Amino acid sequence: MIDRFHHLFIAVADFDKSLAFYRDTLGWQVVADWGQDGKGRGAVLSGGGIKVVIAEEHLAKGANGIQPNVHLDIHDIDARFKKIPKGAHIVVEPEETHWGTRWFVVRDPDGNMIAFEELHGRD
Repeated sequence: MIDRFHHLFIAVADFDKSLAFYRDTLGWQVVADWGQDGKGRGAVLSGGGIKVVIAEEHLAKGANGIQPNVHLDIHDIDARFKKIPKGAHIVVEPEETHWGTRWFVVRDPDGNMIAFEELHGRD
């Protein structure tokens, strides 16, 4: 069993300003984007060895609408979930997402949420 890092998620207050920072200031490439003017816009940016997803506040699955910040790439989500002891740390049990993956989410003792995500052959 290997938990691989996939991406960081950052909810942004000003999408245009944040996009300019990551793209123009840091020099990262936009590899995917979605949404329209003020309607749940988002972008995936890559600096080579890391991917960062930025998005306007939107209805996200997870505890109280909060999107996990750390996303891990898991090849067999159900097998991985079975290795996690049951308890209050489980926020979302394995389920399909509206963006085409399957995931479960846990919360660490400090409230940070980690998504274990099966990507179905996607990057």
